[in-house]
Amino acid sequence: MRIGILEILRVGSSKRWDQTAYNYLVTKQYASIMPQAISVWCRNLGHEVFYATYFGSKNPKQLLPNNLDVVFISTYTQASALAYALAKLYRQEKTLTVMGGPHAKQFPEDCLRFFDIVVRDCDKTLITEILRDKPRGEILTSGRTLDSIPSVEERLPEI
Repeated sequence: MRIGILEILRVGSSKRWDQTAYNYLVTKQYASIMPQAISVWCRNLGHEVFYATYFGSKNPKQLLPNNLDVVFISTYTQASALAYALAKLYRQEKTLTVMGGPHAKQFPEDCLRFFDIVVRDCDKTLITEILRDKPRGEILTSGRTLDSIPSVEERLPEI
Protein backbone atom coordinates (compact mmCIF):
# COMPACT_ATOMS: atom_id res chain seq x y z
CA MET A 1 0.00 0.00 0.00
CA ARG A 2 0.97 3.61 -0.52
CA ILE A 3 0.69 5.41 2.80
CA GLY A 4 1.05 9.12 3.47
CA ILE A 5 1.71 10.61 6.89
CA LEU A 6 1.28 14.35 7.36
CA GLU A 7 1.88 16.25 10.57
CA ILE A 8 0.48 19.80 10.60
CA LEU A 9 2.50 22.07 12.89
CA ARG A 10 1.57 25.53 11.69
CA VAL A 11 -1.27 27.20 9.82
CA GLY A 12 -0.63 30.18 7.57
CA SER A 13 2.51 32.11 6.89
CA SER A 14 3.97 34.95 8.92
CA LYS A 15 4.08 38.52 7.74
CA ARG A 16 6.76 39.71 10.19
CA TRP A 17 10.42 38.76 9.86
CA ASP A 18 10.75 37.80 13.54
CA GLN A 19 7.77 35.42 13.29
CA THR A 20 9.23 33.90 10.13
CA ALA A 21 12.57 33.35 11.86
CA TYR A 22 10.85 31.87 14.90
CA ASN A 23 8.81 29.50 12.73
CA TYR A 24 11.90 28.43 10.80
CA LEU A 25 14.07 27.85 13.85
CA VAL A 26 11.63 26.80 16.59
CA THR A 27 8.41 25.37 15.12
CA LYS A 28 10.27 22.38 13.72
CA GLN A 29 11.20 21.44 17.28
CA TYR A 30 7.51 20.72 18.01
CA ALA A 31 7.39 17.70 15.69
CA SER A 32 5.69 14.78 17.38
CA ILE A 33 7.22 11.37 17.82
CA MET A 34 4.04 9.38 17.04
CA PRO A 35 3.69 10.34 13.34
CA GLN A 36 7.35 9.37 12.96
CA ALA A 37 6.71 6.08 14.79
CA ILE A 38 3.70 5.31 12.57
CA SER A 39 5.88 5.92 9.54
CA VAL A 40 8.49 3.45 10.80
CA TRP A 41 5.84 0.85 11.71
CA CYS A 42 4.20 1.10 8.26
CA ARG A 43 7.58 0.84 6.55
CA ASN A 44 8.45 -2.22 8.66
CA LEU A 45 5.17 -3.80 7.56
CA GLY A 46 6.36 -3.53 3.95
CA HIS A 47 4.34 -0.53 2.79
CA GLU A 48 5.56 2.37 0.66
CA VAL A 49 5.55 5.31 3.08
CA PHE A 50 5.69 9.06 2.47
CA TYR A 51 6.19 11.32 5.50
CA ALA A 52 5.88 15.11 5.55
CA THR A 53 5.55 17.90 8.07
CA TYR A 54 3.63 21.05 7.20
CA PHE A 55 5.12 24.25 8.65
CA GLY A 56 2.65 26.76 7.20
CA SER A 57 4.18 27.35 3.79
CA LYS A 58 3.50 25.70 0.45
CA ASN A 59 0.41 23.71 -0.40
CA PRO A 60 0.09 20.93 2.22
CA LYS A 61 -1.55 18.58 -0.30
CA GLN A 62 1.57 18.78 -2.49
CA LEU A 63 3.81 17.52 0.32
CA LEU A 64 2.54 13.99 -0.29
CA PRO A 65 2.23 12.19 -3.63
CA ASN A 66 -1.06 11.44 -5.37
CA ASN A 67 -2.75 8.02 -5.43
CA LEU A 68 -2.33 7.19 -1.75
CA ASP A 69 -4.26 4.27 -0.30
CA VAL A 70 -4.19 5.62 3.27
CA VAL A 71 -3.32 9.01 4.73
CA PHE A 72 -2.62 9.63 8.41
CA ILE A 73 -2.94 13.27 9.53
CA SER A 74 -1.88 14.52 12.95
CA THR A 75 -2.56 18.00 14.24
CA TYR A 76 -3.48 20.18 17.18
CA THR A 77 -6.82 21.98 17.51
CA GLN A 78 -5.78 25.34 16.04
CA ALA A 79 -4.96 23.62 12.73
CA SER A 80 -7.91 21.25 12.70
CA ALA A 81 -9.80 23.18 10.01
CA LEU A 82 -6.91 22.61 7.61
CA ALA A 83 -6.83 18.91 8.53
CA TYR A 84 -10.59 18.67 7.87
CA ALA A 85 -10.21 20.32 4.47
CA LEU A 86 -7.40 17.96 3.53
CA ALA A 87 -9.49 14.97 4.66
CA LYS A 88 -12.29 16.08 2.36
CA LEU A 89 -9.88 16.27 -0.58
CA TYR A 90 -8.39 12.85 0.16
CA ARG A 91 -11.79 11.23 0.62
CA GLN A 92 -12.83 12.51 -2.81
CA GLU A 93 -9.88 10.51 -4.15
CA LYS A 94 -11.10 7.37 -2.28
CA THR A 95 -8.13 7.49 0.11
CA LEU A 96 -8.73 6.07 3.58
CA THR A 97 -8.29 9.00 6.00
CA VAL A 98 -7.03 8.57 9.55
CA MET A 99 -6.85 11.41 12.08
CA GLY A 100 -4.65 11.38 15.16
CA GLY A 101 -2.80 13.75 17.42
CA PRO A 102 -3.89 16.12 20.20
CA HIS A 103 -7.05 17.32 18.43
CA ALA A 104 -8.27 13.77 17.73
CA LYS A 105 -7.65 12.78 21.33
CA GLN A 106 -9.75 15.63 22.70
CA PHE A 107 -12.47 15.91 20.02
CA PRO A 108 -12.84 12.48 18.39
CA GLU A 109 -16.55 12.83 17.54
CA ASP A 110 -15.91 16.09 15.71
CA CYS A 111 -13.03 14.53 13.75
CA LEU A 112 -15.22 11.61 12.73
CA ARG A 113 -17.40 13.99 10.70
CA PHE A 114 -14.48 14.44 8.28
CA PHE A 115 -12.23 11.39 8.69
CA ASP A 116 -12.88 7.69 8.12
CA ILE A 117 -11.02 6.69 11.29
CA VAL A 118 -10.08 8.65 14.40
CA VAL A 119 -7.29 7.34 16.64
CA ARG A 120 -7.10 8.56 20.23
CA ASP A 121 -3.92 6.66 21.09
CA CYS A 122 -2.12 3.91 19.28
CA ASP A 123 0.62 1.37 19.14
CA LYS A 124 2.07 -0.83 16.40
CA THR A 125 -0.67 -3.45 16.85
CA LEU A 126 -3.45 -0.91 16.29
CA ILE A 127 -1.74 0.48 13.18
CA THR A 128 -1.40 -3.07 11.83
CA GLU A 129 -5.12 -3.68 12.46
CA ILE A 130 -6.11 -0.41 10.75
CA LEU A 131 -4.08 -1.25 7.65
CA ARG A 132 -5.37 -4.84 7.56
CA ASP A 133 -9.08 -4.26 8.31
CA LYS A 134 -9.60 -0.67 7.09
CA PRO A 135 -12.55 0.05 9.38
CA ARG A 136 -14.58 3.16 8.62
CA GLY A 137 -16.57 5.43 10.87
CA GLU A 138 -14.82 4.36 14.05
CA ILE A 139 -13.02 5.98 16.95
CA LEU A 140 -10.16 3.66 17.88
CA THR A 141 -7.83 3.38 20.82
CA SER A 142 -5.27 0.73 21.55
CA GLY A 143 -6.30 0.45 25.19
CA ARG A 144 -2.73 -0.56 25.94
CA THR A 145 0.19 1.31 27.41
CA LEU A 146 2.71 2.22 24.74
CA ASP A 147 5.72 0.11 25.63
CA SER A 148 7.90 0.48 22.56
CA ILE A 149 8.80 3.36 20.29
CA PRO A 150 11.13 3.21 17.27
CA SER A 151 14.63 4.45 18.01
CA VAL A 152 16.06 7.70 16.69
CA GLU A 153 18.08 5.66 14.22
CA GLU A 154 14.90 4.04 12.85
CA ARG A 155 13.14 7.43 12.66
CA LEU A 156 16.08 9.18 11.01
CA PRO A 157 14.43 9.38 7.54
CA GLU A 158 11.55 11.30 9.12
CA ILE A 159 13.70 13.54 11.28
